[in-house]
Amino acid sequence: MADAETKTENKGKGEKKTRQSFIFPSKLRTEVDNGHPCIQFNIQQPANATQVVDIFLYQPVGIAVSDGASYTDLEMGLLGAGLSVADGVSLTGADAIAAGLLGRDAVSGAVGIDLGKTGAVGALKKGIAANPYTRVAFEGTSVRTFEFNFKLIPESAEETERAKQIERTFRKFLYPEAAGSIALAYPPLFNIKFYVKGDINPYMPTIKPAYLTSLTTTFNETANAVFRGTGAPIEISLALSFKEERQLVRQDLYETNTDVNERDSTEYFEGS
Repeated sequence: MADAETKTENKGKGEKKTRQSFIFPSKLRTEVDNGHPCIQFNIQQPANATQVVDIFLYQPVGIAVSDGASYTDLEMGLLGAGLSVADGVSLTGADAIAAGLLGRDAVSGAVGIDLGKTGAVGALKKGIAANPYTRVAFEGTSVRTFEFNFKLIPESAEETERAKQIERTFRKFLYPEAAGSIALAYPPLFNIKFYVKGDINPYMPTIKPAYLTSLTTTFNETANAVFRGTGAPIEISLALSFKEERQLVRQDLYETNTDVNERDSTEYFEGS
């Protein structure tokens, strides 16, 4: 794991890139080396940016993944009736009455059969209703959201400052940047990854690049006290909400239908 200080890296041809890595708590470095799981938030900067920002925290409890798809009821009506006849379904006397509800002339013209004279009144008397040929139509998948809760409890002056830096960094990159008098530049995306023993944890979800949509900070949630001499709170609670940048298709997560291991969090299906 990278150190938690600002460093300058040479990238060749005189190009320099500043890396800021914020790690909390300080002992997380040692615990990660011993197999303790952690989570990384990498603030995605433009390709020509000279800054890299990473935040490493302990893996929080209660991580939920909500995958969803939306469907709607589609009443095919005349089209469904026509398809049924086209498939060779024979019509009964009750069908003739129901056809009057769907639109006698339209159905007769569609199927080429004289369905006789009937209407809503006749159908009501006969106790006949028209089959609406309702089908379920797929509309799309839900854009996934993720929520994380952290409690930062500093144990030293250094950790007090680090907790403040982490909280301020999240807030800073939630907001857009002015790109002119009226124009705004999008806030950066976050790359979120779970690690264990220094490698990607295959048992945790793969999160695609996401925007930070909400940050709630609570100072001294369980105690009304501050550090002597600085006034720094003794605990900072962070509630973070992220939303992936777009809807996913199956290939965004699984390269083939036989795969159960998810693709890299920054990769997308080329055809989507």
